[in-house]
Amino acid sequence: MTAIFGHRHDPRRAAGSPARAGTGVAVSHRHLLALGAVTVLFGISVLIWPAATLRLLGVLAGIWLIATGALRIVHALRRNHEARGLTDQLLSGALGIVLIVGGIACVSSTASGVTAVAVILGLAWLLSGFAAVLLGLFSHGSARLWLLGIGVASIVVGVLFLAWPDLSARSLVLLTGITALILGTGELSFGWQLRRQPAVTGSRER
Repeated sequence: MTAIFGHRHDPRRAAGSPARAGTGVAVSHRHLLALGAVTVLFGISVLIWPAATLRLLGVLAGIWLIATGALRIVHALRRNHEARGLTDQLLSGALGIVLIVGGIACVSSTASGVTAVAVILGLAWLLSGFAAVLLGLFSHGSARLWLLGIGVASIVVGVLFLAWPDLSARSLVLLTGITALILGTGELSFGWQLRRQPAVTGSRER
């Protein structure tokens, strides 16, 4: 049995196997829920302190990037019955490493200015968006729409951060919190939808 981008032929698919859930790729709802929860918590934490110092924003952003990067690496290394494709694993692992490096840069003195933090966050959103779009292209049904939607939104946010690196510290704090809250909610919604799909499929087979 071969797997390309998590898409494989499986006799159980015709019987409504929960592992597929009609997505076309091995999209893990647990992974999406975890990413969404971490991102939403990050957005809330930033918005709680709208007058936060740049140093505090850098620390919060660094923790968020390291956490999401670690989740992506765990997702890439984990092997289970879903048998996700090798390309999916490599993409998730590589992105996870980049996010962790960006997180360390945010926490360290390297990201001591507004421009540095904005560029790091912009690149993180941009790369995450490209990864979601790539996976979306190899999905079908509602999974494709969700992945492409989240990916495009993340790319737009990344471009906005990179195109506007000289904004004030207060504007950066507010923009970071709002975008993290919106995109994190999108990941949570998609993950929740995927979580419900196997149960629906299973009930139809009974």
